[in-house]
Amino acid sequence: RDVSVLFVDIRGFTPLTEGMEPQEVIGLLNECMDCLSKAVDAEGGVVDKFIGDEVMAVFGAPVTQKDHARRAVAAALRMREGIAERNVGRAIRSEAEIHIGVGINSGIAVAGNMGSTDRMNYTVLGATVNLASRLAGEAAAGEILIGEETRRAAGSGISASTCGRRSLKGFSAAVEVFTVLGDGAGASASV
Repeated sequence: RDVSVLFVDIRGFTPLTEGMEPQEVIGLLNECMDCLSKAVDAEGGVVDKFIGDEVMAVFGAPVTQKDHARRAVAAALRMREGIAERNVGRAIRSEAEIHIGVGINSGIAVAGNMGSTDRMNYTVLGATVNLASRLAGEAAAGEILIGEETRRAAGSGISASTCGRRSLKGFSAAVEVFTVLGDGAGASASV
């Protein structure tokens, strides 16, 4: 399938939650995952899975979306705005800010039910997915990094600038990476 895959995780989650009671950690995670999931839902994506403090989302599967790259970037912008809004409340309560890093890549992936004979989950696999994960790992707090195919497919609907070519773990050739500045008008979407 031709898809866009988005990974987002909370930066500095371990130091952020140090000294918190387990119930507080779960509460914080649930609050963040709710914000991130709503951004995916608003753009017609599917939350594939929660992995600790990380979310994996897919656009373009299982339902085909011709504009999946634009939708994935719009969801990332919604995430960034949603977390920023939550940080206003956290500052009032003298709580530490939450920061996220996002990676998005577009291209062909294998989609389907995978797992064991006892438990199957729908997911996507392949180099497209792996690159999205690597881009998320490279993203600084508040940054949305996208691959070259996502930049091309999203078109003029987004504002992005090049970060140049980067060597990423598991990829033999350097990859052109872009950072998203906002939507086509330069403004971020909000949740």
